[in-house]
Formats: sequence, C-alpha cells, structure tokens
Amino acid sequence: MNGVSATNFALDMGFSLKRFVEFEEVALSNLSLCGGLTDVQLEELMSWTGQSAGDVRMTFRGEEFVSRALRNPIIRGCPVCLQEDIELDRAEPLTQMMMRGDWQLRAVNLCVKHCHPIVPLWEQQSLARRYDLSSRFADILRDLQEGRLEQPRVNLSPYDLWLDTRLQTGADDTWLANHTLYAATTFCELLGKELLRLENASDLDRGAQLRLARTLGFRVACQGEAKIRAALNELATLADGANARPQKAFGRLYIDLNSAYLDKSEFAPFRKILRDCIVEVWPVAAGETVLGAIQTERQLHSILTASQETGIGEVLLEQFLVHAGAIDADDDRPTARKTFDALVYADLLAEIPTLVGPIGMQRAMGATKGQLASLAQDGVLVPRINTPKIKSPWRASDGIALVAELRALAIPIEPSDKCWEGMQAAKKRSDLGVGEIITEVRAGKLKLGRRTNLEGYAAFCVLKEEIDQVKSQNLVAVGGPVITAAAFGRRVGIRTQGWFEKLAAAGHTPATSMPHPKYGGEWIYASVRDIEVFHKRFLTTKTMKEEFERSKKALLLKLEEAKVQRFSPNGEDYGPLYLREDVEPVLG
Repeated sequence: MNGVSATNFALDMGFSLKRFVEFEEVALSNLSLCGGLTDVQLEELMSWTGQSAGDVRMTFRGEEFVSRALRNPIIRGCPVCLQEDIELDRAEPLTQMMMRGDWQLRAVNLCVKHCHPIVPLWEQQSLARRYDLSSRFADILRDLQEGRLEQPRVNLSPYDLWLDTRLQTGADDTWLANHTLYAATTFCELLGKELLRLENASDLDRGAQLRLARTLGFRVACQGEAKIRAALNELATLADGANARPQKAFGRLYIDLNSAYLDKSEFAPFRKILRDCIVEVWPVAAGETVLGAIQTERQLHSILTASQETGIGEVLLEQFLVHAGAIDADDDRPTARKTFDALVYADLLAEIPTLVGPIGMQRAMGATKGQLASLAQDGVLVPRINTPKIKSPWRASDGIALVAELRALAIPIEPSDKCWEGMQAAKKRSDLGVGEIITEVRAGKLKLGRRTNLEGYAAFCVLKEEIDQVKSQNLVAVGGPVITAAAFGRRVGIRTQGWFEKLAAAGHTPATSMPHPKYGGEWIYASVRDIEVFHKRFLTTKTMKEEFERSKKALLLKLEEAKVQRFSPNGEDYGPLYLREDVEPVLG
C-alpha cells in the first residue's frame, strides 16, 4: 500500500519476516497491535495460516498436518477469487487482493465458490520472497486481469464439499469424522488412485485424474470399513498371478502405508483395514510382518504354502482339498493363489501324511485283502478319500478302532472248534453282507468269537448255526428265496433287459430290493411271494404255452382273432406280456 515490501516492513518493526512466519509471540503481538486486531481475529488468522507443532508438523484449522501438506514453494489459489478482489478497487487493486487459507492445503482441489481448480500462482524457494504477498500479487496482476490463469470450471464433487465443510466448521457426518483430516484426505487420495485402475480415465489430464481419484476414494471411504474392504477385495483381483504380492494389487496405497505412514498413529485404522484384507486374501505365515504388525497365526494356506510346510506333493494335496470342499475343482488359478482356511483344514493337513494304502491298512488291523474289501464294500470302513488316483486313502486308526471294538465283544474260542466260521466265510456261504453281520453282533443278536491262535480282524468268528438262522429269517421276511430280475425274466420267457424292474417301478407288480452280496448296491429280485402275485395277474407267451398246452402260434392267432392286446399302459412296452383277465376268457 505504501511502497514498502513485507521484508522491510518487518524490519521497520524490529523483527525479521521469518519471525512472523514462525509465529513468535512478540512479533505477532506487535503485528496485531499495528493492524488493530483483536485476540479472536488474530487466532482466526493463525488457524487459517497454520503454525508449527514441532517435528515437521503444523496445526491448521484445529487439526494436525505434516508441514509439506501446507507449506510448499508453489503457492496456489483461485484466480476468480483474486479477480473479484481486484474489482473492489480497480485503482488500487493491491489493497484488496488477499490469500485464502484453504488454498495452502494440498488436498484442496478447487474453489467451492467458483468451481474453479486451484492453480499455481507463483513458485519461490525463499520464504521471505514466497510470502511477500504484495510483491507477488504485483507480479501476477496483469495475468489475472487478462484471465491468463483461468481454467475451465469443474463440477463440485462430494469430496470437495465434505473437505470445505470440515475446514470451515469442523462438521462431518461421514465415517471419516473420527479420523484426522490429514489421514482421511491422504487415504482417500491413495485409495482413489488405485481405484482409477478400474476406471477408463486414461484420456484425462493429470489434474482431472487427481480430482477423480480423490472423489473415488472419498466415495468409498466415507461409507466405512465394509465399503473399503469391498473395494480392496476388488483391487486384489487385479493381482492373480502366481507371484503377485499385495504391492501389485494395492500399489502406492500399500507402499506408503508400509513406509511413509508406517509409524504414523493416525493411519493405524487404515493400515489395519488393508492388513486384514491382505491376510484374508494372501497366505501369510505366522510370524510374518504385514504393514508393521506380526501375524500371530496363519489364516490362509495356498496349495503351494501347504505343500511346502507339510512336504505333501501339490497334486496329491489338491485332490484331498477338492474332495474336502476346501477349493473348487474348476479353480484354474496357480497353486500359489488357490487358498483355503488354514485353521479349518489344519487337521486334514496333519492327517494326510498318516494315511496308508490297502496293504498298510490290512497290516494295521490284521485283515486280508478280501476282508478289507468286504468291510469297505459294506461301509463298515470308509476311506478318508474315495478317489482311484489316491494310493493311500485309509486311516489306520479306523481299522485299529474296529478291531478293538470287536475284541471287546468277542469271547475266546479254540482253533479246533468247528462250530464257528470266519465272517468272510459266513458271507460267502450265506450271502449275508459283512456289514449286516457286524450290525447283528453290535446289537447282541449274534455271538462273536475270537480264535486264540490268530491276531487282528482275521481272528473273529461267528456261529454257523446263528448265521443260518439269520439267513432263514431274511428269506421269510422277503417271501422266501429270491432270484434276480434277469433270472426271473428268463423263466417267463422275457429277456429284455430291465423289463421287470421297469414293471415293478411302475407299480404293476411287486419286487424285492436287496443289496447284492458280491457287487453291493440295491438290486431288484423276485421272491416266491412276488412271483405268485405276478402269475396271478399276468401271462407271457411262454407261460401261456405251458399252462394251456398249445403251440405259441395257435395261442397268438386266437388272441389276435379276439383282438386281445399286449399289456402296454400309456404306450409302455413290456414285451410279450398279457393280462390274465384278458387271456383266460379267450383261451378257456
């Protein structure tokens, strides 16, 4: 105003400009007195200027920032605001031009009042020249008047409004309210820059990309941890290669939280969110340090890490994990990225090396190959995994436990006692399954003996007489002796495969379902009672020939003349099968 520079003005008052900049109490007191400021006005000016808080920290608007967030050789501002200042007194424009405090904050994108980007006004390394505002305003006055510093207007974003409101009033109704403004704005920018990788923003200039990044980051962060985790999980999918580490997924967000902000307490909540994501996506080992924290226990294993820790081959391990439902069979990711819950499947990993093959299982329980096969066929013993390629699917402990259980139920018998027979022999002689025999033993319906000259499962025997009784009871229960459906078909002259099963399934005749003594599984049989019911209702060409003692040709001719049709409800084909009630009136 009076042709005096800020530097000389400070010297005239007896202080250097640096002492004003550093907020020395005496210097500020004299400045306040000279300018006629009240204590409240001075405090407001200081809050918008920012003052040192020690160790490269500054207090600004009641919040703590690192100095570089506010102090920079490049001074920025809104040219439209300065043009409005000039219009207040065109004759003396320098008496009206003033800096706004929020322009200093690097996190500020634009002027909320004019929707104009905050642009560089000047750059000075020297503090005295940088903050000699009258001189610097004089340097850019012509550029401002001619509009050379103006840029296209920009739409306000929720980030811009949130930041401006918090600076002006301190109000914040988002999840970020409980975090420092420095940490919140920094995290929004770091997260947003990584989220740009999910957007088509390559055609934007650098400033527009930064504004979009801050907007994207704020849009997620303001909603809280769940939304942040969802965004981080989406970024994690960008790093699905065999050797992809968290840095590839999270870029500068990971790098800065792991270095520049690693020891900053205000960033601890954000580090934890990212750390939790990492240990839930990557197989982090116990004792490994992630973002400054030591992992106390492993949460995830990959096939690769589990193979390395257990010594189990990756191919074998993957088969077990697929069978257990730990990973999907169609998961085509590299083994280093096929992950599963380490705690849930810890017992499986510990168990796999202890499994044995058929020979090992036979030795563990003292059984023959045939005895083990029968026990497996009837489900008495179940392999840990039933996959043909797995050579060692058995828990030896299961076989040992079965032998111990049966031994507790058995009574000693002499080797020469002929009244007893081994369970495998009883199975072959009676067609009773080993599983059924053991079930009867457990229920106390069959006595169990143990030959004193043998060890293990092979020593167990049952009484022949009791086995015969069980067989007889079973035959009575199903209506007498049974024959297979195929054998019954041959007996009545119908050899079409599956015809009797189909007839019975449709409810036209009864049949008996029983486990096959050799092959296992439910098979369809015809009992004495089933056969009687069939013959009372049906006739075939063979049974007609036997019953009416005429040639097949003569019988069929007579049926044709009487227009008697084969039995075929709803068009179903059961072969040469007729209803007795249709045939007898014709054939007499």
